Amino acid sequence: MRLAAFLPLLVATAAFADPKADARAISDAFAKAVAAGDADAVIALYADDAHVIWLGRGQEATGKVAIAELVRRELPELRKTELTPVSLDAQQLADGVIAVVGRWKQGATEIRTSEVLVRRDGAWKYLVDHASVGAAPPRGRRGPRRR
Repeated sequence: MRLAAFLPLLVATAAFADPKADARAISDAFAKAVAAGDADAVIALYADDAHVIWLGRGQEATGKVAIAELVRRELPELRKTELTPVSLDAQQLADGVIAVVGRWKQGATEIRTSEVLVRRDGAWKYLVDHASVGAAPPRGRRGPRRR
């Protein structure tokens, strides 16, 4: 068989091997589902054995059933202020595993996320979804001093 016969397959495979695009797609789907108040769409983005830590007390869940309870309880409050993905960095860790560090905005709040995505049944899902809000750096401080 000639190489030309395999070229379309190689090009198609390379087109799907973009961890940043895959991570952006799931972030966009999450933001869209939250904005629509679509709990089922949010829940569908998580693997059955996923672990979630969202902002606030008691906003932690492991497994699809517990995550569904968390989403249904917190979604009305979560969607009161627009949630927008701002930036992300994605690294392929292994075949079907991506690590993501992201930044989101919700009103005046900047949210940081650390996520692990896994490819299951042909779709990317959150395995770990950890959101946090840190204190702003002190004014005028730009980083460690150099000597």
